[in-house]
Amino acid sequence: MQSSFENARTDQTSFRHYVKQEFSKIRKKIAEPAVEDRDFFPTPDLVFNDALFLMETLFTSGIPTPDIRWTEDGILNFKWHLEDGVAMLEVYGNGLVVYNVTRDDERPDEVSFTLTDTVSLQDCLVRLNRLFQ
Repeated sequence: MQSSFENARTDQTSFRHYVKQEFSKIRKKIAEPAVEDRDFFPTPDLVFNDALFLMETLFTSGIPTPDIRWTEDGILNFKWHLEDGVAMLEVYGNGLVVYNVTRDDERPDEVSFTLTDTVSLQDCLVRLNRLFQ
């Protein structure tokens, strides 16, 4: 399940409302997994809470809105397609976020941090901002 925020709103209040609606759509789609899918792990509410916090933080930092994809192991994946690679944030819902950038000719850049680690979060935002300058 992937969600695209192409029509995201411009002010923070309407953006938050829009993101909540999109997350609600994702929740609805993943609430009833196929009966034959025995490896399904539901996405806990904490994942959506952390993802909403990150989306608001990205919005206020001027970082483009990512594509959001739910994975079968209960993780929300934020993804940006770059000219020469891919940038991702994986949101686990226990406060853990993994930042990963893979470019064609470079070694992957990966950092794990918790959302309560404001220094690491700020460093991640700086790194993401550099990608889109």
